[in-house]
Amino acid sequence: MISALVGGTGSAWAGGGLVPPLHSENIRERGRGLGFARCLAPLVNPAQHKRRTAIRILLNGLGRDTSPTGICRVAANHARALVESGRVEHLVLAAGAWQREMYASLLGPAADKVDFVPAEINNSSLARNRWFASEVPLLAKKFASTLVHYSFPAPVIRKSFPCPVAVTLHDLYPYDLPENFGFPNYYFNRIILRQCLNSVDGIACVSNSTSLRLRQLFPMAGHRAAVEVTGNYVRISTGQPSSSGVVQKLGGAQFLLSVAQHRRNKNLDILLRGYARLLHSRNTSAKLVIVGAPGPETGSLLALADTLNIAQQTVWLHSINDAELTWLYQHCALFVATSSIEGFCLPVAEAILNGARVLCSEIPILRDMAADQASYFSLQGDAVAQLAAAMASAPDRPAGGQGLDGRFTDETVLAAYLKLYSRLC
Repeated sequence: MISALVGGTGSAWAGGGLVPPLHSENIRERGRGLGFARCLAPLVNPAQHKRRTAIRILLNGLGRDTSPTGICRVAANHARALVESGRVEHLVLAAGAWQREMYASLLGPAADKVDFVPAEINNSSLARNRWFASEVPLLAKKFASTLVHYSFPAPVIRKSFPCPVAVTLHDLYPYDLPENFGFPNYYFNRIILRQCLNSVDGIACVSNSTSLRLRQLFPMAGHRAAVEVTGNYVRISTGQPSSSGVVQKLGGAQFLLSVAQHRRNKNLDILLRGYARLLHSRNTSAKLVIVGAPGPETGSLLALADTLNIAQQTVWLHSINDAELTWLYQHCALFVATSSIEGFCLPVAEAILNGARVLCSEIPILRDMAADQASYFSLQGDAVAQLAAAMASAPDRPAGGQGLDGRFTDETVLAAYLKLYSRLC
């Protein structure tokens, strides 16, 4: 997920009763052309900042994407949980001007309670990183924030901030999977990751695996910053599932589903080979649907599908909305995750939440997340043969299971974040 930093993914809504009546005479209007709420907010004197008891959060959700990714969902879900809890006096979500409609859709009715501040910059790695370092501190001062939260690691100049700074750490891929970024990009990602972790006051790890890896790579991190394992919010759409954008491509056929970016650790090449073996052995007539943003592996994956003679049976999707993704989860014959390493893997949790049959690679983080709600196959030995066999037998198992446990409820995750905030503010 840290690919948002260099050449990858990432990555106002006013009022709603959480922002108190505005007594300042110094009021500025923003949000022209936002397409939903217009935003009025007081320009608070930063000197008053320390006298405030209610928490005022600036959440940085800037990324390159205009379609939902894992990082965007994390930022939106956290913003929504905060404002719906009533635990914040004021929440500012700062993101790219090109992300306005996406965040409005992800937030739903909660958008009216979030103060959206668009970054009017070029959508490039250099411009975004410069904005992280120079403009976010200015926003924190302008809105008298009591805490700034980066939704993923980015450049942080700590002395420029008037308040504590926290970051959500999803993974440590620049060290564990440098091939995801390519040369020399992974060097820059490592520099930014290290600089951020050495600068912030608090680190929210999305899983125990991520927390353990953080302490292995950065043994002093827990001494310099408060560290909490928060987990991840798991929810997609509260509206009706929709098949409007995908049924035509499926032609009414049954389908297997995988949701993964086109990156090395997702092992989509193993998925394609396993599916081809299953298809050619006539153990399935289902199509294979892969939902995920293009990445470094896209070209080789498309070529592999051609070589395996499964291009006509493979459907590649990217820009779909939450209602369509929910429909795919709820109607797939089997959801498959083939990753070799993950920080959390939100799609597995989403698939379970939506009652799908789930098949996962046998790695610790997926076993910890899915427990007995999934079937597993080994990546050791002949992974392709083991995957094909597991896919052939998985549909015989009942779907739905018992759903997710309490670790992934909004209340549990939000409580962990608030515990971290209480250590900082």
